[in-house]
Amino acid sequence: AEEGGAGMKRMVEEGVATLSPKVSLAFGMHVWPTLPTGTIATRPGPLMAAAEMFTITLHGKGGHAAMPHLTIDPIVATSSLVSNLQSIVSRTISPLESGVISVTAISAGDAFNVIPASATLKGTIRALSTDMLMSLRDRVGHMAQTTASLHGCNATIAYSPDFYPPTVNDPELHEWSTGAGALVSHEGKVRDIVPTMGGEDFAFLA
Repeated sequence: AEEGGAGMKRMVEEGVATLSPKVSLAFGMHVWPTLPTGTIATRPGPLMAAAEMFTITLHGKGGHAAMPHLTIDPIVATSSLVSNLQSIVSRTISPLESGVISVTAISAGDAFNVIPASATLKGTIRALSTDMLMSLRDRVGHMAQTTASLHGCNATIAYSPDFYPPTVNDPELHEWSTGAGALVSHEGKVRDIVPTMGGEDFAFLA
């Protein structure tokens, strides 16, 4: 799967690149909804991002909504954490670098009059290099712990079993492939395209 599951990593581990005949070059194509049908686009160097998934749970103390002073509210802490995470990219990495941290799911409680004991948020971290991905991942963990502590909560964080490396096109193979792509493109050429922060498990192969 292109995001989640790391299918290509499993295939490599099972020998797809080393079985006879041994793989010497690998090419992949990705359907792209913003390009007109019949066109082809690519670029040399980083094309798709390194990606990581995270699950953060903030543990507080539940209680009745009428007596919040007797609780440690993880929902308030989680709300603060969502905002704080957005400051990582905007305030801790160079504007010339690329990174994205997105919170995509939040869950806590199931009653209108009960403050729950915990709250969980999920999301992804993306960057155009593995070094930047690891740096952002460290910052996410630090932000989760410090924000939880500020609100009197504890935080646990889990990552995906396999983060995705970036998909990086070899410059020489890019030049060769654009000639082949131009032959089948409706435009008779291959378009240039900017990198995307989407992840792709093809990166485990090439």
